[in-house]
Amino acid sequence: MDVVTVGHTSLDTLTIGGRERAQLGGAAVYSALASNIFSETGIVSRVGQDFQEKDFRSLRRWGLDTAGIKKVAGKTTAFAIAYDDEGRATYESYDLGVGKYIRPKDIPRRYLEARAFHLAPMAASKQMKFVEFLKDRFDGLISLNTHVWYLPQYKRQLLELAPEVDVFVLNDEEAMKLTGTRRVEHAINALKKTQHNLIVVTIGVIGSGVLERGEFNFFPSVYQPEVRDFTGCGDAFGGSFISSYIKTGDPLKSANIANSVASINATAWNFEAIKGLRFRDLHAFQEFVFSRQRKLRKHQRSIEHFF
Repeated sequence: MDVVTVGHTSLDTLTIGGRERAQLGGAAVYSALASNIFSETGIVSRVGQDFQEKDFRSLRRWGLDTAGIKKVAGKTTAFAIAYDDEGRATYESYDLGVGKYIRPKDIPRRYLEARAFHLAPMAASKQMKFVEFLKDRFDGLISLNTHVWYLPQYKRQLLELAPEVDVFVLNDEEAMKLTGTRRVEHAINALKKTQHNLIVVTIGVIGSGVLERGEFNFFPSVYQPEVRDFTGCGDAFGGSFISSYIKTGDPLKSANIANSVASINATAWNFEAIKGLRFRDLHAFQEFVFSRQRKLRKHQRSIEHFF
């Protein structure tokens, strides 16, 4: 095992064009599938009795280790998501179900031999318990991601967690709320003054930036002519970043790779675009992205077009 993701596995109801459909989801699944592009990956999560054997089979068929997914009495985490005509998602309801009871003791012993743990968005109080547990029993890297929902209640705890983990991933909106600023550049300047090891800020379709030892480096995302679904792109970024980072030790190169994975994820519904990708060599993945983008070049307009 190279990477273990910890977080919610969900059964989601999507409304697209007035039609409903059910599908697997959850931050732990998105981040695990993205990590699994480069590294053997397992999931630690809790699901309810409504999580069927076919769902386990799907996760295993996509290459994930499911030994850390514990089935217990109750209902699986569930999100209801509605999409408008432009693909923008609105979360109409959510129920954490048995997912709220994920705990460190759910981690299989052999998972503690992994090279990295990625803590997907959960309450910061729960993430802190996982960090404390791992620091006593685990020698690898710890990556942490959050969600804007948790900022009002857990701002202080997240600032305390930042220097306790090796990588802290958040998006531009979360960075602004965490620092009490209204512009992402001001948020980055404020984050420079906080205690941290490595902070990665994702900025939607624009790209991402890495803050390390007071220096911030920005990396633009790759162009996609058609974007269908932004759901899970931040989770895909986090999973692919830590998966790349354990192989390269280079946060800048890892951000570039994670940008590519997140942008590819957005080109199809759910995680359809990334669930079948497997590259044990990062160079091979970069060649794949280069070839893919060359084929898309005909869709791009040159600057002269606008004059």
